[in-house]
Amino acid sequence: MKKPFKMNNIFNQFILSFTVILLLASCGESPPSKLTIPYSEKDIQVDGLIDSEEWSQAAIIEKLIAPWENDATDKTLLKAFVSSNYFNFSFQVWDQTLVTIPFERELSVAAGDRVELFFSSDSTLAKYYCIEMDPNGNVLDYSAEHYREFNESWDFKNINVATEITDKGYSVEGRIPLAELNELGISTPFYLGVFRADFKKPQSKDISWYSWIKPQNPTPDFHIPSAFAQTKFEAPIK
Repeated sequence: MKKPFKMNNIFNQFILSFTVILLLASCGESPPSKLTIPYSEKDIQVDGLIDSEEWSQAAIIEKLIAPWENDATDKTLLKAFVSSNYFNFSFQVWDQTLVTIPFERELSVAAGDRVELFFSSDSTLAKYYCIEMDPNGNVLDYSAEHYREFNESWDFKNINVATEITDKGYSVEGRIPLAELNELGISTPFYLGVFRADFKKPQSKDISWYSWIKPQNPTPDFHIPSAFAQTKFEAPIK
């Protein structure tokens, strides 16, 4: 004879399953986005002026997220495309509290507003390469190994960057030779990090940290695998 069916058994199983789902969601890392950077035969004129026609073929990343400020978003636009010889990129940044620091050495860039691109050949960040660019066109570039082992004497050989400060914020335009990226092991696919630091006033700890991908960390840190996403270059149509 079968035992009477009890409704509370289903309820208990539902609660248990729901609890497991919540625990997995809180402990695990959300799957990263993937980006395909399109190919265009055109090369850009690196002048800091983001001409809409010049960037009409580009992939767009918008609304960077501030994970440590209740997932607030900004209006930053990153555009990128690959041409025959270059990885081309531009940032348009809305910033009403612009903070720039007189450039004395590369690390001066880290004391003010900036946008950042990080490149890694693999998801573990065994070796990765970083470019941080301020509104005045100054560049801080370095290589690194996980976790936070920086080689600040390392520099890109041929990066070309130009900027413009506007009444709404600033723009950054640049390109890196594909041959140089290939020498570093950055070929399709690779892992990309896109970041922004927004200071509210000089020498302040009131800084908003924005990222394309939401890093899985309780405190601000972009130098971790979960801050990167897999990216590939679109091949030219032959």
